[in-house]
Amino acid sequence: MLAFSVLLMANFSLIYSQSQIGGGSEIYLTRDYGARALSLAGAYSAISDDPSTILYNPAGLGFYRFEPTVSIYSGTLGLGRTASFLGYAQQINEEFGIGLGVNGLYTGSFMGRDEFAEPTGELSNFQYTFIASGAYRIEFASVGISLKYLTNNLIGSYTIGSGVSIDAGTKFNIMDLFSFSLAVRNLYGTMMWNTLESNRETIPFEIRSGVAMQFGLNSETTQNRSTITGEIEDYVLPPTRYILISLEGSFIENSKTPSVLVGLEVAADEFITFRGGLDVFGEKYGTPQFAPLNKWGAGVSVKPDLTALFDNIPFTTSLDYTVSNEFLSPNKIAHHLSFTFVFE
Repeated sequence: MLAFSVLLMANFSLIYSQSQIGGGSEIYLTRDYGARALSLAGAYSAISDDPSTILYNPAGLGFYRFEPTVSIYSGTLGLGRTASFLGYAQQINEEFGIGLGVNGLYTGSFMGRDEFAEPTGELSNFQYTFIASGAYRIEFASVGISLKYLTNNLIGSYTIGSGVSIDAGTKFNIMDLFSFSLAVRNLYGTMMWNTLESNRETIPFEIRSGVAMQFGLNSETTQNRSTITGEIEDYVLPPTRYILISLEGSFIENSKTPSVLVGLEVAADEFITFRGGLDVFGEKYGTPQFAPLNKWGAGVSVKPDLTALFDNIPFTTSLDYTVSNEFLSPNKIAHHLSFTFVFE
């Protein structure tokens, strides 16, 4: 019982760090992961075009690229806490996309205490989620699902928990003008503990809905011969310079009010991109208000040309850096770094 109480105290600190959350088990699942998504304040489910889509909206896999992609993320949150993610994604044919990943939170070391506040020994907490995702697309619409296995280990005690949950989502590309998403995270989420009391907990679900629109600043076309008609056809290439705007609403079970998030991404050229985002409405200290700033982020992405250094390199890469708010950090900010590799 003692170790379980300490574990609840550790999870309570995560609840406080995101004040719009009403509370519940495994609150780390509602955190944002990935430097790009964090720089957009989490307004990402309608974009979802890197492996972290399996954390936001698995339906994004239906519109993914055919080249296998691997993403590595690490965030330093202060007080010895770190967040991490490793993910893979690709589209395997015109209709199906798949993804795999693991994300986690290490809460650092802290001193356990009994009911009389006497020290009982040093503890540390590891929380991980293993994810398998898939999506099916029909023309402009995609439906996706993620199956998640959860583990929670309080090192220094005998307290261990495991559980399962499901994410499901949809994504629509409307006439190549904008994308719309609707996703639910942690459906039927349950944690089981090896404690004598309170050994079963329900994980709060989250509903997210967003819209994203991209404005190309340059456009190029190429010509290829159709494999069906044999005629020469024009194909529009994705712009290398663009402005991307995303707007998203999020509601977590037991919260008093939803949060509204907005993100902006500006690709100055094909090698560097700037991003920023914040919550424009949400709950702070129990009161709904405009611009509560529970979430904000700013970041930059660079895509170095490695072919100048290495011949026949089999992948392209991007490096993303983001700074965001973090209530429990001594300086109230956190730093995040992601590497993404697209294999040819």
